[in-house]
Amino acid sequence: MNIINSVSNANKTSFKGCIIKRIAKTGEIGEALSIGCDFLGKAVIVPAVIMKVSKEPKEKKEYSAFKNPVAAVIQLALEVPVLLVGSKIIEKAADKGFFDKKNSDFSYNQKKFKEDFIKLLEELKLNNNLAQKIKEQGYSKNIASEFCDFIKTVNNKTTKDKLNLAFSKFEAAYKNQFHLKNRICFLFALVLTPLLCAIENYIHPKVMKKVYNYEHTHQKLVHNILKPDMKKFMANIGKKNK
Repeated sequence: MNIINSVSNANKTSFKGCIIKRIAKTGEIGEALSIGCDFLGKAVIVPAVIMKVSKEPKEKKEYSAFKNPVAAVIQLALEVPVLLVGSKIIEKAADKGFFDKKNSDFSYNQKKFKEDFIKLLEELKLNNNLAQKIKEQGYSKNIASEFCDFIKTVNNKTTKDKLNLAFSKFEAAYKNQFHLKNRICFLFALVLTPLLCAIENYIHPKVMKKVYNYEHTHQKLVHNILKPDMKKFMANIGKKNK
């Protein structure tokens, strides 16, 4: 039993370590993940802590716990459109070279370098499957992994150097654009914070009133059905018997 438990604990530890390493190494932690974590905290963690730790009366404690998920949903509904629309606008501008400086190797224009890499593959008549995937999907970790496997099969040094350079430029432009979108969307969200808070403060009490009142009315109805007032019940029977 001890051996089984130790193996199980080792597996759990390695699994947790694997998750932490993945999160630490990933280059794709951005505004979307930040919004997701914020939503999870407000919708799940905060209510659980309030219900567990708070010493307020049950009614007040339930209300405090319940209002956080409602606020989280409203905040998500306001922030996600800003993120999606903002990301699209920035991506289009970046792919037109709007953010690039003249005579600089640093670029946000991933579209240009993606097309350059695909063109090189097609000219060299190499790995049409990879070229097609990049056309459809763009850059991803799976694409990068496939490229690493593919480049090992290329024997000509000059060809290999050309492909490595073209792919590294495409990869760098993708990552530059990704971080640019996150920075600008974050600043945009900061600027819009007063407006978003005002909208949230206006909507939140109205939603809470409707949802919470409905919840309690429903609970009382269920309570009355499951636990009827026996005094009234017996009094009604007495009236019928008379």
